[in-house]
Amino acid sequence: MLPAPRIACRVASLLALALALGGQQPAADTIYYNGHIVTMWDGHPAAEAVAIRGNRYLAVGTLAEVRRAAGASARQIDLHGHTVLPGLEDAHTHPIMAALSEQDGPIPVMKNIAEVQAYIRKLAATTPADRVIFVPKVYSTMLTDRRYPTRQELDEAAPNRAAMTDNGYSSVLNSAALRRLGITRDTPQPDNGKIIKDKNGELNGLILGAPQLLGPLRASRPHTHDDMVWALKAMQKAYNAVGITSTIDRGQSPDGFRVYQELRAKNELTVRTFVTYLITAQGTPEQVRKEIEAIPFVTGIGDEWYRVGTLKVIADGGILLGTAYLREPYGEHTEIYGYHDPEYRGVLSVPRENLIEMAKTANRLGWQMTAHVTGGGSLDALLDAYEAANREKSIVGRRFVVTHANFPNPQAIERGRQLGVIFDCQPAGLYEDGDAIKDVFGPARMKDFLPLRTLFDKGLIVAGGSDHMIRFDSRNAINPYNPFFGMWMAITRKTTDGAVLEPEQTITREQALRMWTVNAAYASFEEKVKGSIEPGKLADLVVIDKDILHCPVDEIKDIEALLTVVDGRVVYRDRTMPE
Repeated sequence: MLPAPRIACRVASLLALALALGGQQPAADTIYYNGHIVTMWDGHPAAEAVAIRGNRYLAVGTLAEVRRAAGASARQIDLHGHTVLPGLEDAHTHPIMAALSEQDGPIPVMKNIAEVQAYIRKLAATTPADRVIFVPKVYSTMLTDRRYPTRQELDEAAPNRAAMTDNGYSSVLNSAALRRLGITRDTPQPDNGKIIKDKNGELNGLILGAPQLLGPLRASRPHTHDDMVWALKAMQKAYNAVGITSTIDRGQSPDGFRVYQELRAKNELTVRTFVTYLITAQGTPEQVRKEIEAIPFVTGIGDEWYRVGTLKVIADGGILLGTAYLREPYGEHTEIYGYHDPEYRGVLSVPRENLIEMAKTANRLGWQMTAHVTGGGSLDALLDAYEAANREKSIVGRRFVVTHANFPNPQAIERGRQLGVIFDCQPAGLYEDGDAIKDVFGPARMKDFLPLRTLFDKGLIVAGGSDHMIRFDSRNAINPYNPFFGMWMAITRKTTDGAVLEPEQTITREQALRMWTVNAAYASFEEKVKGSIEPGKLADLVVIDKDILHCPVDEIKDIEALLTVVDGRVVYRDRTMPE
């Protein structure tokens, strides 16, 4: 909990800013006052007023102090006691993908197989006959049936039409879709996945992993550059409406980078973005090295609106799919994933030697690196790669990242601490997934599931993110990107049925705020310009409708943004807020 307000701005800070602006006392454009300003500035954690000049904070403190520093001409806005936070940063989003998912209209929240079938019937009436009926991000763990639909159930919903459900790592195909791909009961099992069959050896439609088999159907709806431009602009506006002023886009192709470049050139971005470059890291280690060397930029290139971010690879599947690469086999309780194989550990989709070469090359060229690692086995393999790179040239201070890292055991946490690794974590897994997976992994392994308190106690930097992929709705999206919903999940560790997963791993409200402010800014090398409200930093803030530090804890998930300011200008205003 933050201490009671300790107000006053250091004269030195103001003088330094004044000198930087030309040696004369600067005048502010705007003063926000009569609020509870949670600065996340260690020297002055709370204030009642803040002055902005251009796109920077000029002064922070009492109203009297701020007015003296700001001059008489500034516009003054009464906050009427509302709480103000630094602009929030989601450290893991996929905004273009998320918006494109609803390009043709909202996707309903589907809680069971019957609702999936109903949506397929609706799509069958509007989707061109030659196009696959595609239902994105269907997870068995999120359905009350606690299983995937079968081929026959999809056939029933869309007879004689190719239809599939998909979540990027596993898919269910109906009979027509299987025929289109030429997959039969005699198709050899892929090395990087599973074709699931029933007890009679017949296909039930479920395919785990094996992206080379499913790629043609996943790419059956191409998106143009203009589609992607629309998607990014639309989703950034949606992010602004919940208080998000910065994000880390965790996976883009060259096409995606061009979208950011175009909108930056037109000054049409409303969310500052650190953009991750995604590679496959397949082939030989030498091919991986050459692939990275051919990329014509590196982490840090850009400006305060659009910057080249992290180099990333997808190293395994997911814990919701039964394809994450574990330290030991999943065991007996895998029915929810649609298979029974007590010896299966999941798939490490990037050879260990390629991970090592990627880490060494990234370190040598100046890239920050990360990998999607959801299982403990893939996390350990990534840390092996980071240690190999570190032996050639220290990566401490390079801020290499582990993305997801759902099961960091004490040994992995200590290795990460020694290497200065950042944890890119998604607390939504606690709320949305905990009920479904706790019986799969059992009590011993669940003790290591997103141990946020331990990570903080060990001094690691934990950045908060959503992994938002589908839908505009901030709380019903996959995954929910509403930052206050995410903070509530981290603070309470409640699941959908109200249980609390490993209550000793709950964190404080201040720690949750750090995940979406100063820690996320640190993850993008920008903690000196954003993440807190203090003189000289970028003027990004959000006004909210509840006091997040003192309201009843279960009200945190319902907090709404009233006003969002980026670069000193309002980008979102709730209708209840006066002009």
